[in-house]
Amino acid sequence: MTNKMLFILLAILLPALSLAQSGKVIIKIEGIDASNGGNISVGIFTKPNFPKVGKALFGRDQAVGNASSMQLEFKDVPVGSYAFVAFHDIDGNQKLKSNLVGYPTEPIGFSRDAKMRLGPPAFSDAKMDVKANQTLIVRLKLK
Repeated sequence: MTNKMLFILLAILLPALSLAQSGKVIIKIEGIDASNGGNISVGIFTKPNFPKVGKALFGRDQAVGNASSMQLEFKDVPVGSYAFVAFHDIDGNQKLKSNLVGYPTEPIGFSRDAKMRLGPPAFSDAKMDVKANQTLIVRLKLK
């Protein structure tokens, strides 16, 4: 096979192979108090970075608007295990506000409804798997 034909074949096959190794994630956020204004900040985290601020693999901020719930879609998320987090950034400073002992004072929710105790939940409590060519629906309840 000539180099030119090999190049053409790779150009056709590589995008298809990379798409097969990703999925779509739909995050449904509930419990939004729209009267507070602000933004909803969402992060998709791998285990080593969970839940470090600014270390999400994917993240997005969305204005609250008038709804008590919203839905965000992330396409082409690589296959793997992730934890999902959303918080209501009421003051719009792009940081989760907390009290003196570090407990959040802005509403926050974790995938699988993982609970905070003396800090953030363990990654294993919030972990969900993105599978190739499938849609994962994640429900986050802000508390």
